[in-house]
Amino acid sequence: MDKVSIVAYVDFEAFTKHIDTCQPNPEKSYTEQYQKHITSSFCYYIKCFHDTIYPGKLVLYTAKSEEDDVAQIFIDWLEIDVQYIYDNFLKPKKEMIFTVKDKKDITPA
Repeated sequence: MDKVSIVAYVDFEAFTKHIDTCQPNPEKSYTEQYQKHITSSFCYYIKCFHDTIYPGKLVLYTAKSEEDDVAQIFIDWLEIDVQYIYDNFLKPKKEMIFTVKDKKDITPA
């Protein structure tokens, strides 16, 4: 089993808003929708297997209004954090030195 180097724990909260529905057709299968979930906030915690590599980060967000696209804000913020972690902690630091002899050694005869 491989060890996961970095993990994100995520939670969303939502309000439920009553919605009016039309009369379902009893001769067909259906799901009766009676409420809409409106995402109101999220929280995520990014944890690295070793705190000296990346100390961890807790992020909280609460919508300012119903019009806030909380899911999109979550994606945008998480992408920024993941890119930062990759660029500063996971990306190889140096390019591999590859000589003519190395190329000759690995090329099939």
